[in-house]
Amino acid sequence: MFWEDDELSSLFSKEGQNQLFDSVQADGNLAKARRAAVEWVLKVNAQYSFSALTAVFAVNYLDRFLFSFRFRSEKPWTTQLAAVACLSLAAKVEETQVPLLLDLQVEESRYVFEAKTIQRMEILVLSSLQWKMNPVTPLSFLDFIARRLGLKDHLCWEFLRRCNRILLSVISDFRFMCYLPSEMATAAMLHVVDSVEPSLRVEYENQLLGILGIDKDRVNECCELIMESATMKVEGNRSKKRGFSSFTGSPNGVVDVMFSSDSSNDSWAVGSSSPEPMSKKSRNQQDQLLEMLSIPR
Repeated sequence: MFWEDDELSSLFSKEGQNQLFDSVQADGNLAKARRAAVEWVLKVNAQYSFSALTAVFAVNYLDRFLFSFRFRSEKPWTTQLAAVACLSLAAKVEETQVPLLLDLQVEESRYVFEAKTIQRMEILVLSSLQWKMNPVTPLSFLDFIARRLGLKDHLCWEFLRRCNRILLSVISDFRFMCYLPSEMATAAMLHVVDSVEPSLRVEYENQLLGILGIDKDRVNECCELIMESATMKVEGNRSKKRGFSSFTGSPNGVVDVMFSSDSSNDSWAVGSSSPEPMSKKSRNQQDQLLEMLSIPR
């Protein structure tokens, strides 16, 4: 459909590589401060049951602000203050109920700021971002791709939820900052397909790359990095399991809490009228994916 082509063109025209990547890669102190700030955002996002988009927006605001704001290692509190302000702004954009600024700082942090201090930082962030508060993120492409593949209702919700889980689990790792939102979205979707039915990987990879027309090698690199990150998290969780509760307070624990309750009792179906006709083979493979997605993981 023409409107979908226009939508995709618009997404591509607005996406861009994270400009902070080179700075973070070259500055260990900045990388450490960013990771701590993003992990805090994820904790609070989970604490208040905010959406995945709220967390992604908050991190996007934070990265863009840190790029325009000269990081000073002798004032590490500035990054934490920026994280609080960015999460507050993201919540105001996406959530229907937003806690008070003091209540937003429920999770353990080295610094606690007064409301008026956070409000001043919000103004500084808004000014630095030129009030552009609805950026293109990997979630923008996830929604578009799900519709193009004809995923509807509960299937669409479950598939996107698992993709969101992957994206949130790696968002604090600066190595992913070098990938475009479209590449991140595609890699996350392929990772989910791999986890439920590896035999469908090639078919879905061809469909996704055909829809988006992006670099296959870049997507595969991102997929490998996601797999590496997932493996490290599993090993880390095993080593920390003894002596900890099910919710450890770590970013991994946060993500698990946010997405651990999979629903498997519903009957899901693919929309009968996809925007583009699918072959019988594709439909059969998608049915296999549906069946696998209905199994809690």
